[in-house]
Amino acid sequence: MRRSLALPFPALLLALAAGCSDPDTFVPDIPGFSGPAGVVEGTLTYSGPPPCTEGGRVVGAAVVLAFDKRLLPPPSGLGTGAASLDAIPGDVLFGSIRDKLVFDKDGKLRCPDASAPNVTASGTWTIAPLSGGTYQFRGFYDRDGDFNPAFSISNLPTAGDVGGGAIDNAAEVLMGAAPKYTEVNVGEPDGKGNLVIPPVGVRVLGVGVTLGQVLPLERPVFYPSDVTDSVAGNKDPRKVVVPSDFEFATFPPNDSSLIRITFTAGVDPTEVDAAALTPFFLPVKDPAPTIYMAVEDVNGDGQLTNEDHVVESVNVPQLYPTSVFSKINATRLSKDKRIETQARPRVIMQGITLYKNLLLTVTKLPPAMPDPMNPPFQSAEPEVTVAVRPAAICIDPVDASKKGVFVLSRKTAADGTAIIADEEALKASLAARFGRPFDIAYGCLPEGQYSMNLVYPTGQAWSVPNEAGVCALAEPQTSDGKTCKAVTNDRPRLVSQDAMLVVGAPKDAAYCKANPTPAACTAL
Repeated sequence: MRRSLALPFPALLLALAAGCSDPDTFVPDIPGFSGPAGVVEGTLTYSGPPPCTEGGRVVGAAVVLAFDKRLLPPPSGLGTGAASLDAIPGDVLFGSIRDKLVFDKDGKLRCPDASAPNVTASGTWTIAPLSGGTYQFRGFYDRDGDFNPAFSISNLPTAGDVGGGAIDNAAEVLMGAAPKYTEVNVGEPDGKGNLVIPPVGVRVLGVGVTLGQVLPLERPVFYPSDVTDSVAGNKDPRKVVVPSDFEFATFPPNDSSLIRITFTAGVDPTEVDAAALTPFFLPVKDPAPTIYMAVEDVNGDGQLTNEDHVVESVNVPQLYPTSVFSKINATRLSKDKRIETQARPRVIMQGITLYKNLLLTVTKLPPAMPDPMNPPFQSAEPEVTVAVRPAAICIDPVDASKKGVFVLSRKTAADGTAIIADEEALKASLAARFGRPFDIAYGCLPEGQYSMNLVYPTGQAWSVPNEAGVCALAEPQTSDGKTCKAVTNDRPRLVSQDAMLVVGAPKDAAYCKANPTPAACTAL
């Protein structure tokens, strides 16, 4: 199955917008935000399919999000949320062309068919409060009205939404190039390489956002359905435990020396009906869900070639979806459960996405060559396999003056083969991606609980554990584990969405004592 790629978009949107006060002075009166701040204003131009209508209103809204350059969303960076956002309701955005839209006389939902000509509309947006820094602005039109920034299961665009942003190379993007987002400085230089907000605040005008790319993909909803492991003996795919002193038998590794988790599209078959209905409305039924796979342009040269491979081996192409294990603070009580993300430092372990297994990934995929007669691999699969890398990136997402650390559990495999062939090249690659120097450390991986994540090249993502599988403190779980009790309406608990990876105790405690986890990987 062939699909075209769309623009990258944000992952894990958690912040809400706030308005500005005076046009020349911006000192917000917002709890938790003291002192002067920045405000950015701009225009939004929508050029895409007509919106849906229902009950005499336009369905959906345009959402504009501000991302600190240091905290870009995956796959661009390690950010877990927008700095702030603004939304333009559909009735406002399309107000000037309302007479061109079609409304059902009985107020029923009416969406234009695929042959309907595109429409163009525009509006204005304001985002605040912003601290000093450099920002990118990304956005999308939520055509089906299902966006909710407060919940991870509904905080990203879905298939049919129209995306874009403030982009410098819009013409090239329309021809298939990767977008280059406009970088907007908010604040004044302090002489130390930082941007700070002056006492009167900062107001930036004239940032143009364009929305015009229709997203072809649903989010990669998945659940871990199986684990194959001859290394640590894991049997439960919903709780895979990796020893912090993980050691390869040989390097490069083979299938038998990897912990491999099968991520199946959708939810467990017993949960499909519940997942498709309120309050979840997950895209898991009619049609059956799939996971989009493709070769990643690792070196960013705009072409997919045999050079786009994983760092471990030139023979293994690097594939989407990107698989990431992100360290979280998760407190699990006997009756109540809650999820908390870790703020600082960011600790992530990137997996290796495989086409069924390592052998088939190497031998069966079409070569990634820029040849129209031999197109690069793209497919919609019912499941993907993810191999766990015994390496983590630890980075302070706020303080760019601090070095990042790449920690690898062992310098060599058990057979003595070096795992990193060129340390300087790896450090240079990491520095280029994250905008700061990196050190390499050999020591035990940061112990704790990690969420499991799949990220598309569009930036659409899915994470477990999530709200569908975890009961909040205010809605205790029933004894059978299938329901979250609430004051008003109870809801089903999708058990398959409550899963995580755990970096646990080492097999050899003496090794970790001699080679401890770097301090940069511990909570600030």
